[in-house]
Amino acid sequence: MSLGRDRIDTEHILLGLAREPHEGASLILAGADADHRVLLELIRALPAGPTSPNAGPAPEAEPAPDEPAPDEPAPRPASLLAAVTRNLTGEAGNGRPGTVVGRRPEIERILRILTRRTRNVPLLIGEPGVGKTSVVTGLAETLAFGDGPAEFRGRTVRLLDVGALFTDPRYHGRFTETMAELVRDAREAAGLVLFLDNALSTVRTREGRAEALAFFRPVLGAPGVSVVAAATTADHRRWERDAGLDRLVQPVPVAEPAPAEVLEILRGARPRLVEHHGVEITDEALEAAARLAYGQLPGHALPGAAIDLLDEASAHVRSERALPGASLRVTEAVVTRTVGASAVLPAGPRPPVLSPPVPHDPAVWSMS
Repeated sequence: MSLGRDRIDTEHILLGLAREPHEGASLILAGADADHRVLLELIRALPAGPTSPNAGPAPEAEPAPDEPAPDEPAPRPASLLAAVTRNLTGEAGNGRPGTVVGRRPEIERILRILTRRTRNVPLLIGEPGVGKTSVVTGLAETLAFGDGPAEFRGRTVRLLDVGALFTDPRYHGRFTETMAELVRDAREAAGLVLFLDNALSTVRTREGRAEALAFFRPVLGAPGVSVVAAATTADHRRWERDAGLDRLVQPVPVAEPAPAEVLEILRGARPRLVEHHGVEITDEALEAAARLAYGQLPGHALPGAAIDLLDEASAHVRSERALPGASLRVTEAVVTRTVGASAVLPAGPRPPVLSPPVPHDPAVWSMS
């Protein structure tokens, strides 16, 4: 600039207004004997830099957009593993111990397998709805509250639903790259127990097809990382045996809980259903759901079938809330009507014994 300044301040704006002879601001300045010539001499007499009147302190140089500030560490990119998993340990720490009912034998079995030298990858096998995720939730509770082997206390249990991951359109066409990034994140994580749900789901990539568990082979046995997997009985039967994985995996059958345990599980699920639907659920409704889900819904495993039935009955009562004289109570009669409207009746009577573990088959399972 001709005035020797490297920035525009308020005095320069005032000088510009004074140069316009017919503007109101120029006339007001001329009436005060402060015309353009006088202002120009005054401004030239001011010292250069931020010490001139009305000039605030010079702004500090800002770092380039891609460079961190000198006193701040460079931002670390978010972990893909943290973004696509649930922290079961964190969820357990926000609750209270003992929320998982009747799965202590399976939890202890998992802990024993994890501490083994070989075949130290538990593979939970059971029908959908039988509670495989609940078993691992109980494992997370056990570790969060300081129980279990000393080397596992304080570890973080994270759930990765592999089936849901590969149906997410964000990862279509880049499955191999996604799995490589997840494996890298898992190997770099300290004190991790990674739960792979739907681990035997078939994944198709540009290179071919394979079970999802095969992508995590570099993690199996890696220091500081433990893996627990889960699969449905059908997926396990379809599994094309891999000799390398077979030497690492130890199947753990997960059967339906006993009737008394199903009722206790429903009592634990009741507060969440009440909060969601805004209804009252009676004890008789819980008993009816446990009984009818077993007797009338043979194609669905307990306790998931009973929880679904109770959720459906609660939704039915909730939908009738606006009707005159409608009750907000889920009773035994409501549950009975619900199962009658939605059940697929069996062709024959169901066996009177709850589903036992799948019989041992040496060609399929290698039991320790």
